[in-house]
Amino acid sequence: MNFLRNLRNSLKNNLSLVIYSVVIAIIAWFVISMTMYPSVTQTIENIPVDLDISGTVAADNDLSVISSSVTSVDVRIKGTRTQIGNLSNDNLKAVLVTDNVTSTGTKTISLKIVCTDSSINFEVASIYPETATVVFDKYETREYSISPEIPNVTFADGKTIDNDEYSCDPSTIQITGPSAQLDMISECTAVSNKELQLDSSYSVTSDEIKLYAEDGTTIDQTNLKFDTTSFNINIPVLTVKTVDLSVGIAGAPSTFNSDFLQFTLSEDSITLASKTSQLSEFPDTFEIGKIVLSDLDIDYTKTFTIDTGNYKNMSNLETVTVTLDSSNLAKRHLVITNFNVTNAPENYDFTVVTKSLEIDVIGPEDVVNELTLSDVVADINLLNADTTSEGETFNWDVTISFPNYDSVWAVTQSKAIVSKKEKTTETSDSDDEDTTDSEESETTTESE
Repeated sequence: MNFLRNLRNSLKNNLSLVIYSVVIAIIAWFVISMTMYPSVTQTIENIPVDLDISGTVAADNDLSVISSSVTSVDVRIKGTRTQIGNLSNDNLKAVLVTDNVTSTGTKTISLKIVCTDSSINFEVASIYPETATVVFDKYETREYSISPEIPNVTFADGKTIDNDEYSCDPSTIQITGPSAQLDMISECTAVSNKELQLDSSYSVTSDEIKLYAEDGTTIDQTNLKFDTTSFNINIPVLTVKTVDLSVGIAGAPSTFNSDFLQFTLSEDSITLASKTSQLSEFPDTFEIGKIVLSDLDIDYTKTFTIDTGNYKNMSNLETVTVTLDSSNLAKRHLVITNFNVTNAPENYDFTVVTKSLEIDVIGPEDVVNELTLSDVVADINLLNADTTSEGETFNWDVTISFPNYDSVWAVTQSKAIVSKKEKTTETSDSDDEDTTDSEESETTTESE
């Protein structure tokens, strides 16, 4: 206890001496360190990588740094204590050595350390990492068509979207970015994520822009800039109805009943769309075309091209093949010899030169089997027949009908040879006689 007390009293009495001793010791240590160890090594971590290449050969070739695999480095430097003692990552930076970069692509680039204070000298012992993988490219501005995208919009029953008028306003977008990234863009869409159920046309503003590659994957928009991100999306709404398909019969006599004919269609129905809001304005069935009755043979099949006229074809149905169901039908060959001539011009005599005509008749088997020639009418309708050449013969259509049956028809498109001769009238003969008598009278007078 006495020892400690004596030491404390001694320190109090010699405080100034103690302070001087400490200061002298520090100075001595500093002088010895500077004299014996003038150069030191120091490690500095997390020095940022500067991606600015302005004034370099790469920049002169219109290149820009798109990305770098390294954003910071660690460095060991050598120098005098007075020079590097106060250095930190605040006054050091790593820069890219791009002297030999003249083209786009991915390059392995060396790094060097630069001090923001040019008066400080030091030696770089090592850098980690020593290099960086850097992507160089040229920035360009390109214009793309843009289409709408509305993933959360649904439509009321009987309603659908009109894809032909579904659009964005404006219809294009300008994108600035690296050429390689721009090359990847296959489709641009203006997206509205608003949840809606529509039964009439509507407009909505886009929320975001999406970019898609050719394989449908989305493209990262980093390094890309858009001239605008606000688009008005027009959503036109149509009324839709699915109706059955049918075919009609043309060139049939007024007495023919086509209801018994049965057809097989490759498609049974079609979905039509219209701007009308009323389903009642749609037809109950849609006729894809008409079949000329004389073309309807026992093995009939034909492909019709669909034309929906004022309706939009929502089924994307382009053709329908129609086949006659002939399971209950029969075909019979007949030779007719009697012809009716109707609507013949009055100033001509017409004679049917053709003596017989072979025809094929189709209908229900029991009806066809009981047909006789007296049931067949072969009509030669000379309405609008050419009457300019006397004595001329010509071919003219023969219309085959079966007045006693409404389910039989002929598939033969027949023509008959007809001759014509101009009629001589009584008036003409009388005029000739008067002329002769007058001439004889004049002759007699001259003789006298």
